Amino acid sequence: MSVIVNSLTSLKEAAAFSRKEAAASSHRGPGWGLRFLHWCAQCSERSQQRQALAELDDHFLKDIGKTRPEAMAEAAKPFWK
Repeated sequence: MSVIVNSLTSLKEAAAFSRKEAAASSHRGPGWGLRFLHWCAQCSERSQQRQALAELDDHFLKDIGKTRPEAMAEAAKPFWK
């Protein structure tokens, strides 16, 4: 929320409001940069897991209850899904 400084709002009040906003935003959690890095790490991990799934032998797929077509369909998904 921004404050428009006009004849009814002093610069002092606007500065106090900005400090309150800054303090409140520091308690909201990680910023967009950290969230983006976390998302990138998740996508990378997902991609590696799908590649490993595609490389499993049929008897290992049977152990985890998957068929070859199911494994290949999962491996073919884009990294963001």
